[in-house]
Amino acid sequence: MAKPLLERQVNLIERLTSSAAIFGGAGGSATDLEGIDGALLRVEARFSYAKRMEKIAAVLPKTFELLGSSRDAHMRAFVESCPPTTLSRFENACQFHRFLLSWWKREAPDPPYICDVAALEIACAKVDADPERPLSDRTTDGDCDRTGSIRRCPNVILLRCAFDIRAIFEPAPEKAVPAKRETPLVIAMPPGADSPQVFEVIPPIFDLLSALDDWVDPYALPAEADFVNLVADLASRGLIEVNS
Repeated sequence: MAKPLLERQVNLIERLTSSAAIFGGAGGSATDLEGIDGALLRVEARFSYAKRMEKIAAVLPKTFELLGSSRDAHMRAFVESCPPTTLSRFENACQFHRFLLSWWKREAPDPPYICDVAALEIACAKVDADPERPLSDRTTDGDCDRTGSIRRCPNVILLRCAFDIRAIFEPAPEKAVPAKRETPLVIAMPPGADSPQVFEVIPPIFDLLSALDDWVDPYALPAEADFVNLVADLASRGLIEVNS
């Protein structure tokens, strides 16, 4: 008896996204999909897999590079445990990033700074996806009725890295090896910028930005005499906003 159409469609999708169809090996035949050429199915599976990897690599190019010889093993394990759920380039990259984080809980990351590199690439992609869209569900302008209140801009991401990885993202004649030191980074899209910008800030500024999740009266904060100038500078860099 022929299987219902919906069941055949589900089986087809499962087959197309399976490691057996993509990489070959046991279970690679399509005996449960009568009338479908198994060879063509494998071609389509590998093509779809390649497109998915292209999307992920476009968001995580440095991470892919740092995976080195272990990349194929990571890719196969990723395919086996994380079937695609969307066509979105960013969402596929986030899915792979979550997979890597799970992997690194079981095995030490190699090189050790790859965790910071992946986190920074995801943060840049998130800011670049839609600079005008808030990245969190924080309060909106309507929730603040006090003129002059300040908060961190909703599309700013704070990232506390264990390594100073910025040199990896800069053109260099030799392969950069990041120094191991706590590096507070801020990822933002300042006014007039056409791509995300990465700033290293001193710990007190990082802590201040971390505390500004919601609107705050600046006069309620313990501050030095030049705090007004600091607020103006942070606002000009697109890191905080002032309710006017």
